[in-house]
Amino acid sequence: MGKTIAITGINSYFASTLLPRLEADSSIDKIIGIDFHPWKGGHNKVEFFKTDIRSDSIVDILKRVDAVYHFAYIVSEIKDKREAVDININGSRNIFEACVRNQVKKIIYASSATVYGANADNPVGIKEDHPLSMNKDSYYNTSKIKVEEFVVDFFRQYPNIVLTVLRTALLIGPNMDNMFSKLYSLPVIALSLGRTTYQHFIHEADLGEALYLSYIKDLPGIYNLGADDAIPARWAWKKAGVRVIPLPSSMLKWVANIGYQLGIFPASSGWASLSEYTVFPSSEKFKKASGWQPRYSSESAFLDYLNSRELDHPDNFIQSLLSWVFSSGPRIKPTMVVLNIFRLGKIPGLRNWIPWMDHKKNSMSYLPVNKSLTAENQALPSEVVHQYIDKSTIHVIMNKCGCRLAGNCQHHTADIGCLFMGETALNMPAGVSKRVTAEDAHKHVDRAISVGLIPMTGKVRVDNFIFLTPDESKLLSVCFCCHCCCMMTSLKHIPGDYLNGIMPPVEGLRIEVTDDCVGCGTCIETCGFDAIHIENGMAVHNSQCRGCGRCETNCPNQAIRITIDNPNIVDDVMRRINTYVNIQSPSNAIL
Repeated sequence: MGKTIAITGINSYFASTLLPRLEADSSIDKIIGIDFHPWKGGHNKVEFFKTDIRSDSIVDILKRVDAVYHFAYIVSEIKDKREAVDININGSRNIFEACVRNQVKKIIYASSATVYGANADNPVGIKEDHPLSMNKDSYYNTSKIKVEEFVVDFFRQYPNIVLTVLRTALLIGPNMDNMFSKLYSLPVIALSLGRTTYQHFIHEADLGEALYLSYIKDLPGIYNLGADDAIPARWAWKKAGVRVIPLPSSMLKWVANIGYQLGIFPASSGWASLSEYTVFPSSEKFKKASGWQPRYSSESAFLDYLNSRELDHPDNFIQSLLSWVFSSGPRIKPTMVVLNIFRLGKIPGLRNWIPWMDHKKNSMSYLPVNKSLTAENQALPSEVVHQYIDKSTIHVIMNKCGCRLAGNCQHHTADIGCLFMGETALNMPAGVSKRVTAEDAHKHVDRAISVGLIPMTGKVRVDNFIFLTPDESKLLSVCFCCHCCCMMTSLKHIPGDYLNGIMPPVEGLRIEVTDDCVGCGTCIETCGFDAIHIENGMAVHNSQCRGCGRCETNCPNQAIRITIDNPNIVDDVMRRINTYVNIQSPSNAIL
């Protein structure tokens, strides 16, 4: 029987460096993923639990687990510092105590090199026995030190547990998308006047290898982890295109606090304090114990990150504005008010004049992905998207789902954005999208479906409006929809008989409610179109139903059945959509 590994903070940047290695390890059968945010998906071995690490349920979740990686931590700053400290300290304690109760054999805890503190007398090449030092205005530094102190003292009582503590340098690489990437994207930054500091990094590939080695080898103890060099901070900011303004330390912290409160800066004075002096530990102890060698220097790791930021094409002014808006949920949210236009769909005659509701300019369908549809000689509706991917030479994926960012979705990740195909997709703002290969597009679709999102595809005229592109019938949209945030549920205001001409259910689909229904209402809660009500103790679907299949997936009594009586469903759906949109591309657009 294979091993079971648990990871707290499985959506974290740290976890993303490790997961591919655990997935490829044939000795590992299951990965228990724990996170407060919805699962990002993309890994087949993961069994996901959405919960707070302070929860009492952690004890049960960690039953029969062989090893635990503890990554869950508040790094990107939040305004409630008491909550951050409580999660970081008491959440960590809860994890470690649950490990002991479940007799977990190995624990790998990701600490931080910041535990040494930013001090003027820090030596170069700090060793693990160097005293820890608190920067009292830094919730992160103080929390990391307190957790380490608890860990070392607590596990002295359990010598049979292999505890590995890794004090890592700042993680960086092509996939960095956090507070630090926001800082490196600012037009201007302030640094302490009269001080020359250096930045110490670890590349994501090097960290992933070190984390994996910590599992396959027994490495009890505390280890520093980072590149063999450090780079001047001013050089790094300049290389990133950020203008540096020197300020006295006290003024710098005051500006950081004001900027953070106003939402201009992603970090306040605590992080400014940690940047005042160089923290550069030595990784020699870990190298000797594990055989690990970093492949990237701090400089090459940083340059690799910068290279990943290069856009497919430079944005013009309008595209730059769109990139700015669509990179932030709070900035997107006010724009969603425009969707109230769909309320006019209740008015006969008027809806015919609105392009977003014009039968001649829209045809889209949900493609249900229910397991019950799997049958011999019956293709799943999602095959429509895969066939379009194979036919198209242009595939553009949005970095985030704007709807879920704006709605702060608690059910599904915002990290899975729309997929666009066709020549017009090349006009998407490059700051929030990327052109990908057909292979990557296929993987994106599979990942979306694996986390419970439902593809909706077709000609969606409102997308031309949102991204300010002309409607030339050369944009195929593939939205991965949730029931709570997706803008397409705004179409529920349009009567069902008219809506059938814009968003018909896939050809041949039928939904049946059986006598097993007890009228619990779960299906109502997960229907984005208000298409279900309870009548005589049973669920009843009305004409607003678009056939997404979510009701069947979520029914606790398996009382809803969805079937498709159409062996030609893929051809029929594509034939209809092809009359609205042409994804054939000019020869010079081939990737």
